[in-house]
Amino acid sequence: MTEFAFKIDLNVLNHLGLGLYSSTPAVLTEIIANAYDAEATEVTISIDKTQHIITITDNGHGMSEDDLQNKFLNVGYARRNFSDFTLNKQRRVMGRKGIGKLAMFSLADVVEISTKQEGKEAIGVSVNVPELKSTINEHQPYKLNSITPSTKLDGSHGTVIRLSQLNKSIISTTESNLKLRLSRRFSIIGNSGELPFEIYINDDKVTIADRGFHEDVQFFWSFGGGEAEDNLKLCKNLAVDKDTKDKRLMMLDPSVPHDSGLVLRGYIASVTKPKQLKEKDTNINQISIFANGRVFQEDVLPILSNSDHFNSYLVGEIHADFLDQDEVDRATASREAIKQNDPKFMGLLGHLRTQMQKVARAWDDWRKALGYETLPDKNPFVEDWLNSLTDKRDRKSAERLIMSVYNNQFSSNQEQNDEYKKDLYRSTIIGFEKLKAKKQLARLETISSVTSPEFQAIFRSLDDMEETYYWDITNNRLHIIEKFKDIVDKKELEKVAQEYLFEHLWLLDPTWDRIKGSEHLELTLTDELKKAKPDADSGARIDIAYRNSAGRQIIIELKKPGIAPDFYKLLKQAKKYKDAVKQFLIDHPDTFHGSVDAIDICLLLEKDVAMDEDQKNMLQSANARIVTYKGLIENAFRVYQEYLNAHQKASKIEQLVQKI
Repeated sequence: MTEFAFKIDLNVLNHLGLGLYSSTPAVLTEIIANAYDAEATEVTISIDKTQHIITITDNGHGMSEDDLQNKFLNVGYARRNFSDFTLNKQRRVMGRKGIGKLAMFSLADVVEISTKQEGKEAIGVSVNVPELKSTINEHQPYKLNSITPSTKLDGSHGTVIRLSQLNKSIISTTESNLKLRLSRRFSIIGNSGELPFEIYINDDKVTIADRGFHEDVQFFWSFGGGEAEDNLKLCKNLAVDKDTKDKRLMMLDPSVPHDSGLVLRGYIASVTKPKQLKEKDTNINQISIFANGRVFQEDVLPILSNSDHFNSYLVGEIHADFLDQDEVDRATASREAIKQNDPKFMGLLGHLRTQMQKVARAWDDWRKALGYETLPDKNPFVEDWLNSLTDKRDRKSAERLIMSVYNNQFSSNQEQNDEYKKDLYRSTIIGFEKLKAKKQLARLETISSVTSPEFQAIFRSLDDMEETYYWDITNNRLHIIEKFKDIVDKKELEKVAQEYLFEHLWLLDPTWDRIKGSEHLELTLTDELKKAKPDADSGARIDIAYRNSAGRQIIIELKKPGIAPDFYKLLKQAKKYKDAVKQFLIDHPDTFHGSVDAIDICLLLEKDVAMDEDQKNMLQSANARIVTYKGLIENAFRVYQEYLNAHQKASKIEQLVQKI
């Protein structure tokens, strides 16, 4: 009977290594992990962009000829089949599949390996990757070339890997980008335990501070552990509670209910603005899963939450060592992700989703409670408006609405998002001021978001036309008052008064306003007055006028400037007007509405008339009063001070809103 056996072709290298890794950080991660498993305490990465060379040097145990042939060049050699710990039992092994070493062949055309164990001779070999691929296609074995070992191993032990003839896109990767990416792929860097581990890029140490987000962190949630503590120490700008001054920090539950003994470490943090995580050399808006000190899955954030807006603020590092500490290999072939259907991983995700709900609630509450003045990117004009609110209750309500605008993300395009927020700030301020003027701010007590239907309904209910008229009236009346103030020529005084006063009775009394459509009746009564009292001094002069306003019959007579009328002559005129109007109203009850006693007579003079108490009473009994031009202006300013203040305030708000 024919015996059958598996046959492994070198072509498997194409699938397992040569085409599996596509990024420099991913390749360097595998090389660094091998150095860690060799109990190295230092790994140095040197980049020569001119020569297109990357050299990785470690001070680990190095390899013997047997190790090089039967372990390193033995594709699929699984170290963990023999032990879960490194040679001297000082570390738990990172590697599992035995194929990570192939990653380097995806970056360079030439790979040189020099290695030396303590007390043994150094070994040097090289691989010409194009030749390797050619022999694979020809189904031939590939023999490595011997080279002179690197001088970096003189007097020391370890391994030196030299990658040359790199493609330009690989070598163009910046050092800062590499530091950021590698610092986020390993949590064991800077480990101060029994066997420390450091990574250097061109002699510059890689630290967790190179992750590039700590200064921007606003809130922090911890699962506990050294990793969380080390990162929290770097978050110098953490927000604080306005009242208690406590840092915005919350502890999460580290125990995964899936099984006993499954405990997490790490943290989730949020930054002030999403762009702070995206304006680096690479996007760091991720929550990564770590196991045994290295990244196990770069990002689980899309799996944990379906809120794009909330997600865009987050960064995190979750350590779940239990995913890589049993006999189950949960990593995908590239070691870049975890198999999604694994029960322990599914249990971890379920627990993290529950914790993310706590994070989301706290984030929303904390963001709303932030003082606008504490924000690093506040709009100064919005802040000016908030500071103008002297009532603490108004300020609190206004700030809640402003923070609702600030916390919302309306567009993935930051420039468009900022413009949208500016528009919303403007409408929110105007709407708030309208509600305040109507003394309806209490309606905002239950509203937390300016985008909510409840908030929009409140503003839709406002009478915009009424508010518009209010400001128009204010502007118009102030203009007329200013016109009177500017009059200095006595000859012009009477003319201006004739032009403006009869059309704006509110200058004399705030309860007098012209009733539209009364022009014909006013002319009729004027004619009748002249007939009833032909001996009146005013005769048919234009300086006497009649108005009907709000049921009152109003007679206004303007005396020429420069004339000082006699009191008794004025009184006589006033009585004639009163009697004439009263008789006319009695004779025409269906033509003019209002009481026959609702008569007001106003005598406008340049200078006041000295009167004793009896004379004042006589004038009052005739339903008459004397007003001077100067007194008219002063009275108008006094009566309309509220209008004036409202106008000034509205003007300030309008100017502020236009600046936002």
